[in-house]
Order: sequence, then structure tokens, then C-alpha cells
Amino acid sequence: MKKIGLVLAITISAFSFSQTYVKVTSDKTQVEDTYKGGQEKFDSDLANNLQVTGGMFQVTGDFKLNFNVDEGGKISDIQLLPELFDTSFEREVKRDVLRMKKHFASNEKQKVSVDLSFSRNIPDQSTRAAMTYQTGNSSR
Repeated sequence: MKKIGLVLAITISAFSFSQTYVKVTSDKTQVEDTYKGGQEKFDSDLANNLQVTGGMFQVTGDFKLNFNVDEGGKISDIQLLPELFDTSFEREVKRDVLRMKKHFASNEKQKVSVDLSFSRNIPDQSTRAAMTYQTGNSSR
């Protein structure tokens, strides 16, 4: 039983330190009208989809992601820049983007361009819930 607990503790701690964080930066009006939930939801969904892929490939660095959305909401011409020698990461990013196609509803063609930043750093306080501790002078 102790061995199982030890293995579980090591696995959990290894997973917690190997998190990859993805920051998506884009024009705030780019997909506001075409993505169900708006631009904020798009940025959040894309970051969540790419977080697992970034962790799996242990990617760090900045990339630019370009793709087109047609009138029917179909995603095409996905391009990740800079181009990488190993295309397996790029292939997984394309699959992650294609998973989002059901959320697009467009009446016109649109070119979408976003900046991606993969890092292993803990996000700053503005993106995490901050815990506060209040101290007070209580007299008895």
C-alpha cells in the first residue's frame, strides 16, 4: 500500500511541475461575431486545447497561428509559423484547431491570426485567483 501511495505521489508531483501554459494574444474584435461565446471564449478554448499538446511535446516559445474560416464555419489553410523541422507538433496543433470548428458560424470568409506563447512559467497573478489573508488586531 505504501508503494502505491509513493508512486501516486511521484506521478502527481511530476505532472504538476510539467505543466505547459499557453497564452493566446489576438485582435479583440477578430472573431467576436463569428465564434459562439465571442473573442474571450475563443482565446480560452484555444489555450485549453493547445495546453495538452504543448505539454506532450514540451514546447516553449512564441508562434503565430493563421487560418481561414469560410461561410459555413469550416476551418482551412491552418499555418503555424515559424515552420518546424519536425511536423508532428504542427500536425497536432492543426487537429486542436479543427476541434473548434463547431463553434464557428460565419456568413463571410474570414482570416484569423493569433499569437501563441508556450511557457512552463506559472502565470502571473492577473490570470490566477489571488488568495488573500486578512490579519486583524483582536483584543480579548
